[in-house]
Parts: sequence; C-alpha cells; structure tokens
Amino acid sequence: MPSKERFRREILSWKRVLADAKRLSKIIKDSGYDFHLVVAIGRGGFVPARILCDYLLIRDLATMKVEHWGIAATRTGKAVIKFPLCADIKDKRVLLVDDITDTGETLRVSIEYLRDFRPEEIRTAVLLHKTCSATIPNYFVRKIVKWRWVIFPWHIWEDLTGFIRTLRDTGTSCEEDIIRELKQRYGITAHPRMVEEILSEIQSNRGTPVKY
Repeated sequence: MPSKERFRREILSWKRVLADAKRLSKIIKDSGYDFHLVVAIGRGGFVPARILCDYLLIRDLATMKVEHWGIAATRTGKAVIKFPLCADIKDKRVLLVDDITDTGETLRVSIEYLRDFRPEEIRTAVLLHKTCSATIPNYFVRKIVKWRWVIFPWHIWEDLTGFIRTLRDTGTSCEEDIIRELKQRYGITAHPRMVEEILSEIQSNRGTPVKY
C-alpha cells in the first residue's frame, strides 16, 4: 500500500457519542429555538437523531438517505438522494441531523432537497464539524481542524472490513500482519478476535458489501 494511503483517524466510543449528543442537545435548547420534528440523514444521522429526539423531547422523527461516502473513507461520487423523505414538513420547523460534516455536500444537497417541501425553516445539527466543510451547520459540538477520518461505533465493523480488504488486496494476508498494519497505517488498535471474524467473513464471501 503506498504511503499516501496513510491518514489520521479517530475512533469514537458509545460513551463519547452519548456525551457529545447530550452537549449538542443543550446547545440546541440554549438557542431558544423549538422544532416540530427531526429529519435524520441516513445512514450516519440515524443514531444521533434518535438520541437528540430523546433529549429534546421531540416525538416526530423522519428519515431520508443521502449517498456520498462508501466503506472505509472511500467516496461513491457526488452526494445524491437515494431514499426520499416520506413525511409532510410543510410549514414546519425542521432540525436536520447528521453525524459529521466533511465536504459539506451531504448537508447542502439535503437542505436544497427539503426546501422543495416548503418547511417554515430548516436548521442543521451534527456532532462533529470539519472546518474544511463548505457547509457550516447551525449546531455542532466539536470542530475538527486537521482532517481525519472519524469512525463512529455504528460503522466500525464496516470500516475495518474495508481497511482489511485494502490490506489484503495489496499483499497483506496474515492476521498478525494485518493487525500490525492497521496500527501502523491507520492508527487502529484492532482486537484479534474481531480481525479473525472479519477475515472469516471475507474469505467466505459474506463480507462483500451489498450492492443495490
């Protein structure tokens, strides 16, 4: 694998995510703005949106899916709406939620799409905001100034599968070597049991990502 494929990463625990979501809910509350419903951007925004609904005591949660990033920090192309919104948001105050901003394309495309439904207002919230993003959310907990790939607990298996596939494709196939390379190239300390299970799935072709 060429050295240019090395990049910084951050792995978040469930404890950290819950703490960040609670802080985000307080930031939203302190803004004094009340929302009629939350719209989650799939897939990354599903979990944060549900947690925010809990802390903000918002009962209505709708979803839509935007596709941009693939597995393990690979882009699938420009952001597009894959699964549309199935809710009436006309004249409603909408809180649009995702887990993180990166290029900002996902938020931009989502906002433009939702405006066609004629809501009263759309505001956006994410847990983490990368300053390289072209779209700045209304609410966020932390800024990321130096770009890094963030692995949330709801896609750690998927990302590790992608990284391990890349390592295997470039000649690293031994379990011990894979664990070492994950640490050296990506800064990921992977549990041997997890690596063993992922390798077993890959070798039996069950680790192949589903294509729609």
